[in-house]
Amino acid sequence: MNPRYIVLILAALSVAFFVYRQFGQAEPEGVTAVSAVQAQADLAADPDIRVLDIRTPAEYAEGHIRGALNLDFLSADFAERLGRLDRDAKYLVYCRSGNRSARAMKVFGRLGFSRVLHMSRGIRDWQGQGLPLVK
Repeated sequence: MNPRYIVLILAALSVAFFVYRQFGQAEPEGVTAVSAVQAQADLAADPDIRVLDIRTPAEYAEGHIRGALNLDFLSADFAERLGRLDRDAKYLVYCRSGNRSARAMKVFGRLGFSRVLHMSRGIRDWQGQGLPLVK
């Protein structure tokens, strides 16, 4: 096979994968993806939003959004602990980069949470925007 065809096929597959990663993974019903800037605006507008930091305790200790509850996604009892929370409350959920929180959205959906703001690029986006953290 001509090497140019192989390169074109690989390029097309790469573009298809990128498009799928960006647009093909819809949030579960009741979950809205937000940027850090939008999350900050939502928190300022609605003081009843509960903030969940689903990173490890060590990551949480390095700095977190004011008022955030730490609920480690990697812990064996994550779903059980999440299930004890009020499903009718509105939550802002984040991790470090958005990877763990994206996986956690399936758990939120399965447990019936219907008002979730998912900070899809994580605390890195928050820090990148120069927004405040507490330790």
